[in-house]
Amino acid sequence: MILTQSGGFLLGNLAKLFGWIMNGIYNLFNNMGVVTIALSIIVFTVVVRLLMFPLSIKSTRSSKIQQYLQPEFQKINKKYKGKKDQASILAKQKETSALQKKYGIKMSTGCITALIQLPIFLSLYNVIQNIPAYVTRIKEMYQPIADAIMKVPSAKETLTTFVTENAIQRAPDLSSVSELTGNYVIDVLAKCNGDMLDKVGTVFSSSPDVASAIAANKANIVASNDFILGINLSEAPGWAWTWALIIPIAAFLFQFLSMKVTPQQSTGDPQQDAQMKSMRRFMLIMPVMSFFVTISVPAGLGLYWAVSALVSVLIAVSQNFYYSHADMEAITEKARLKAEAKAERKKARNGGVEKKGFMERMQEAATGQNSAEKQSQDAEGMRKYGGARLKSYSSATSTKDNSAEKKNVQYKPGSIASKANALRDYYDKNN
Repeated sequence: MILTQSGGFLLGNLAKLFGWIMNGIYNLFNNMGVVTIALSIIVFTVVVRLLMFPLSIKSTRSSKIQQYLQPEFQKINKKYKGKKDQASILAKQKETSALQKKYGIKMSTGCITALIQLPIFLSLYNVIQNIPAYVTRIKEMYQPIADAIMKVPSAKETLTTFVTENAIQRAPDLSSVSELTGNYVIDVLAKCNGDMLDKVGTVFSSSPDVASAIAANKANIVASNDFILGINLSEAPGWAWTWALIIPIAAFLFQFLSMKVTPQQSTGDPQQDAQMKSMRRFMLIMPVMSFFVTISVPAGLGLYWAVSALVSVLIAVSQNFYYSHADMEAITEKARLKAEAKAERKKARNGGVEKKGFMERMQEAATGQNSAEKQSQDAEGMRKYGGARLKSYSSATSTKDNSAEKKNVQYKPGSIASKANALRDYYDKNN
């Protein structure tokens, strides 16, 4: 990680966007006299969750409508109860999907919301791990110290040794750097707490300017990373018994509550519902994962995770309360009309033809709905290629050979020979 906002194309650009938002929030609070980055992280988290709120609304609405329509889905289940053949299973899935489509139910919305969280978290990891790279005023706190260090002739070697001897985590590998720059120096300084900054001054004791710059800016640097109870947001909590453990514990509890209050979606299909329950039980690992992740990353990132989970809990509770007192019949009818209008617009864009989705086409192919069309295509294929490929083919089962011995020859169903003779018979009949 270096100060020059790394992270690849997708994560790098997302980090720049979030860094820009973070920088604006911090400047706002800094103008009010608030130096710590903690409040900016909390407000930033709320902003991100509000941006994702529409997806959360769609996911909850789909789940609630599906629950309200359970009698309709139960009719489909009853219709195919006890039928285990593939055609019945696929037909049941098709009718279930058609009912969901009729009311605009999208069971994948919740998964999309969860997937969107991952790049946001990884991008924010870059921002919080390299706060000075994105928040201008915090970078300005380190800049005088970096400028003073850069004037020391052996700055690169001295700083490399300092990082190695003090095992500074997540600091850049200066030994692989061809030329030391101010940004690299700030990257190292940003990983140092107050005591470690004093050590930097001791290491560069040959330059009085370094010690002077540290003395002038140390208070603001410490205050910018300070959280309640003396928690340093630039450091990982680790396994030591310190107040910093509050953040991983809060992340675990809020993540667990978020999963408990989030409504469990139901597809109306017992088999699919059983699979979703199994998946939900597996997802209970998430709170545990939250604890182990936030205990090993900078506390600032853990603060984002914990606050994000808390906001999720509040959103889920408020949505559950709303739908428990709402007119579900009116909501369901509105959803049906909206889905119908959307289907009409889509049909109009395709020249009046209803363009079916990939899953619908797969279901139709599996259930044989387009068998007539398939037969027509097969016949066309035989007319086009049959003569060219099989005109000179001589078979023991050819209808032009009346030999009883050859007529009685049988091939394994599905074998190449049986298929070739079927095409030959077709050619004989049509020529």
